[in-house]
Amino acid sequence: MSTLATRPITHSLHYSQEVLNRVSFLRKDPQFLEEALAHSETQFVPFSDYLPLVNERNGLLMKLHKSEVFKFMGPEKFAQKLIFLGLLFSNKSDFVYKSRYRGTPTFALDVSNHELDALSEPFVKLGSFRDLNRLTLEDSSIVSQARMYLQWLDSHNFCSICGAKTLRVYAGTQLKCSNGGCVSNHRVSNTCFPRTDPVVISAITNRDNTKVLLCKSGAPRNKERKLYSCVSGFVDPSETLEVAVAREIWEETGLTTDKVEILMSQPWPFPNNLMIGCVAVCDDAQYPDLTHDCELDEVRWVPCSVLEQILNQQEGPSGFIQDENSGLNLPNDKSVAHMLMNYIVERSKTSSH
Repeated sequence: MSTLATRPITHSLHYSQEVLNRVSFLRKDPQFLEEALAHSETQFVPFSDYLPLVNERNGLLMKLHKSEVFKFMGPEKFAQKLIFLGLLFSNKSDFVYKSRYRGTPTFALDVSNHELDALSEPFVKLGSFRDLNRLTLEDSSIVSQARMYLQWLDSHNFCSICGAKTLRVYAGTQLKCSNGGCVSNHRVSNTCFPRTDPVVISAITNRDNTKVLLCKSGAPRNKERKLYSCVSGFVDPSETLEVAVAREIWEETGLTTDKVEILMSQPWPFPNNLMIGCVAVCDDAQYPDLTHDCELDEVRWVPCSVLEQILNQQEGPSGFIQDENSGLNLPNDKSVAHMLMNYIVERSKTSSH
């Protein structure tokens, strides 16, 4: 019998390469959690204010053993700060549960300085807490999952029904009201699950697939960086993905589309989104109208041949691609937007023959 419940799924997008077997059904198993926490191979990834601890020498995520963690914090506080993320895929791991589930148990450890004892300060001796842009694909996926849980837990300290404090259950992956008399504790679904907000992000091409519509946001944070990207927006309640794409395109650009293709998805931990990458076809004879929701400052049809040259450039210190000739700043290759643009460019080569 195999000791791996699933196999790792590779994905070239940041935050999307599944390197952990989440074994979500074992989060409720006290014996599993006890054995996982006690095992010498188990690793803990410290976070402070949602930023991971990174080794300054090699840029890799710091994964500490319990003995290293206990140098800086006691067992009682340690137990309150954990989130079980999963079993790191490894056929060489010595941890095997019930002769079936093999892998290195991996936990997120929140050491944020929300209290007076400055919990995270000792950990800085080992590395630095830094942003997510420079992480490897594998590390970024671990961090994405942990960050989404941490932000959700911090924003749900009280029951939405009675206002009592919430309690972390199932290794920090769900919440339960501490008030035994609360109606939430007497329902079939009596725990609170993390939220994930679906966002459609759409690259727009014309009917003969020779151009891409680039959009510049009018948001204050985009005034200086002048980034051109795709149309995006949250999916409304009771709305299909295809309808959400068409609605967002019309609201932001004034264009209508009758063809939507759903291509890919990417977790986006800022704070808890799932980006759903799409391509939409619009008639480039239509005149754009940016006056509906006024989110965009400018839209521009760019030939695929020009776009390809820009996409092939390296990202600059700003974190995105800056092309001096065209004045276009584009998302880097860690994003869905970049991959969608590149998809249209590659497709234009085959459709032109």
